Amino acid sequence: MAKARPRKTDHLIPADRVGSAAKAGVWFGEQSKFKEIQGQILSGLKDDIDWIPLENAILAVSTEPPGLAIIAPNPSLPGIIVLADGATIKSTEVIQQRYAEKVAAVSDKLSVATYIGGTKAAE
Repeated sequence: MAKARPRKTDHLIPADRVGSAAKAGVWFGEQSKFKEIQGQILSGLKDDIDWIPLENAILAVSTEPPGLAIIAPNPSLPGIIVLADGATIKSTEVIQQRYAEKVAAVSDKLSVATYIGGTKAAE
């Protein structure tokens, strides 16, 4: 049976406290000014990937393996969400991991500590 999501009283609580750490995405260790950081990371990604503009997000196009990823700021937690869709489950995982790592790399250039899927990616 489905259970209700825990009630959040502070949108800056860590992702693992609300069960979001395992979801596809890159979470910031830095919580202050996270909206500004999200914008900087999205801008930095545009130089490194093939993409199609979306309002406040990026649609990344992968040819090997074929698929798409939507990269967008999380509206309520300090992080970037990476949602991928490939031709198979394995290609979806490869695409999601690739773009999560690219987000972490841009974050690293900006000296923002990140965590991919609940694991530490950079400090």
